[in-house]
Amino acid sequence: MIRHCFRLMVIAALSVLITACASAPEQSLYEEIGGHKTLNTIYGVAITRIYTDPVIGHYFKGVPKKHLRDQLVLQTCELIGGPCEYDGKTMLESHTGLNIKEREFYILVEYVQGAMRDVGLTYQQENRILKLLAPIKYETVYL
Repeated sequence: MIRHCFRLMVIAALSVLITACASAPEQSLYEEIGGHKTLNTIYGVAITRIYTDPVIGHYFKGVPKKHLRDQLVLQTCELIGGPCEYDGKTMLESHTGLNIKEREFYILVEYVQGAMRDVGLTYQQENRILKLLAPIKYETVYL
């Protein structure tokens, strides 16, 4: 009898744990990294470095930093599960005629990656974001 009661208690406890785990909503990558504030910081840091880079800085002459940051934040926010809707130009529209080389694209990526590290994102979070951003390369690089 005692054994039977013990088994029932174990089964009841396990079912409560399983139900609790199953009902917990999964956090989006956007929420996981700290949302809009973190994206603003990442792109603020990266853009400061990008604008002064001797190789790629010239591409951004005349582009207001705040406008670029806001567009990148919106685009990334949408890609990583945030509440944003990016309604700006497509990457193809924005980069047509610039003849951006692959090497130049990767310089920009390194600045964004460095900014992600600077704000404390984990290696895994960084890679998950970069994986979602990677297809942009094919709309920006002139091959």
